Amino acid sequence: MLNYGVRMRPSFRPAAVALVLAAALSASGCTPDASGKPPASTPSATALFASDEEALAAAEEAYRKYQHVSDAILIDGGAYPERLLEVATQAQYEYEKPGYDAALAAGERGEGASNFDSMTIESRFDPPVGDEPVVSVRVCDDYTSVNIFDPAGNSVVSPNRPDRFPRIASFVPSKDSGLLVASIIEWTGESFC
Repeated sequence: MLNYGVRMRPSFRPAAVALVLAAALSASGCTPDASGKPPASTPSATALFASDEEALAAAEEAYRKYQHVSDAILIDGGAYPERLLEVATQAQYEYEKPGYDAALAAGERGEGASNFDSMTIESRFDPPVGDEPVVSVRVCDDYTSVNIFDPAGNSVVSPNRPDRFPRIASFVPSKDSGLLVASIIEWTGESFC
């Protein structure tokens, strides 16, 4: 049975890795070489966002697109899950795909649209470093208007399912200068929803 309240299976690439990498990179190149001269400066990478507000707006747009595509896949009963690759990374797609496959195998179909609110910046690593997330946010997912039905038309969503879930979503740059969802994990602290 598909548990829509837990948005398939969450993926996670620790932000701590990005933090350690960013710290290591900021410390590199700060000492003079054997000649006593400081190292030649290299051009710095260009920041994607001018401010946290701009980064947050990009994350909101990317997350909205992600939810729209994810909802569409569930409405279609899990068919054509590769559509998620338009709005998410390969790793996130691979984590989500088993949930869509289960819905398809069970003949389950979604109805309604997910939403979110309370999105705030958790961390921002900009300019980008490799394929690590550039923005992570706290977000409150809202499934109030979402239901999943079996082939007979019966809801498979538990009546005890909470409608709102606190999560951490991380994003990487996309080729079109937007953002892709890289991971969505459950928030384990006190709920901010």
